[in-house]
Amino acid sequence: MNQQPPNTDPEIDQSKTPPFGPRPPGAGSPIQPGPPLSVQAPIRDITINRTAVSLLVGGVILLIIVVLIIVVVLGVVHGSNNR
Repeated sequence: MNQQPPNTDPEIDQSKTPPFGPRPPGAGSPIQPGPPLSVQAPIRDITINRTAVSLLVGGVILLIIVVLIIVVVLGVVHGSNNR
């Protein structure tokens, strides 16, 4: 059997080829170090917590209003049937 080791093509300069063969596009280190410009600073915890508490309080208030409306509507309907 005549098997050749990888990267034995005489056309390829072995001194410029990485030891594990050429890398696919995007596999190397970035041209400019650091995060991309589209990445923003992280959001503070207090902002997330404040938003969550506000939504929770708003949801509870909305639920109370809906229950009160249902009680009033049922009271009016039930009260008008007893006359």
